[in-house]
Amino acid sequence: MMPFTRESAVFTMPLTLKAHQIANQFRQQQPNPQKAKQVYLNTLAVQAVQSYLSWFGIETDLAASDSWNGAMQALADTADLVIRHRGKLECRPVLPGAESCYVPPEVRSDRLGYVAVQFNQELSEATLLGFVPAVIGSEIALQHLRSLAELLDDLCPVEPAESIRQPVELRRWLQGVVEMGWQTIDQLLGEPQPAWSFRSGESLQGLDLPATRGKLLDLKRWSDDAPLALVVGLRPVDESSMDIWVRIFPTGNQTYLPPELELLVLDETGIAVMQAQSRNTEIIQLKFKGMPGEKFSIQIISGKQSITEAFVL
Repeated sequence: MMPFTRESAVFTMPLTLKAHQIANQFRQQQPNPQKAKQVYLNTLAVQAVQSYLSWFGIETDLAASDSWNGAMQALADTADLVIRHRGKLECRPVLPGAESCYVPPEVRSDRLGYVAVQFNQELSEATLLGFVPAVIGSEIALQHLRSLAELLDDLCPVEPAESIRQPVELRRWLQGVVEMGWQTIDQLLGEPQPAWSFRSGESLQGLDLPATRGKLLDLKRWSDDAPLALVVGLRPVDESSMDIWVRIFPTGNQTYLPPELELLVLDETGIAVMQAQSRNTEIIQLKFKGMPGEKFSIQIISGKQSITEAFVL
């Protein structure tokens, strides 16, 4: 498994409860059922593209987008996303099984490009299939879409440092070899491990092993809160598999995680295979199995910002 990069052909992401709640709020403002469905899908598509671009540090402005304006939603079939200092990107929804993407007349100009966002049947996932820089008619054949890498080249020529980092080799932790920036739990918290266990009200099952390390995530660019702690632990099950634990918890005087904080595990194609979301909780934890040589990445999202760490077993 490998974290998604600029070269990823497509990108699949989960549609969170929050994304559906926002889409439903806009839907309820439309008395016409057909228009309500259109607004709902447009809103989901815009949020999917916004989340993808934020990982690469591309600044967007939802509030300035027509798709985020109730009056404009009623007047036009728009799914635009404003890219700061650049212009508008159109995020067109594509239903399951469709072979083309519809582009309404009102959005066929004044756009940086058109991104096709396909939903699964349950509307639980969105896949960014690609883009085109301009359109002529009302339909874009999906087979003619350009890669997302070309879109990122246009919007963000410099690749973020996070996406080109070498993955952390977790098996070396079992040998006592740890990459710079990772610490033991005691070093990370500055207090004995059992003390934090009592404070959290939960056991450190899976995280009290020798191959357990953590690092602080600097969220000062997001808020004035103290850094969060990311802790990863692994335990060999047999020669062909390992148990992996991932935890996020607050440090300092903070008791709870920031609201709506998301923790995702991505596979080698960039698809989120596991996800957890904070509801003002103390801890988020995910547990899964992996095989030697397998790659994955952990992504932490808060609002428009994200941090991603890549690993290999």
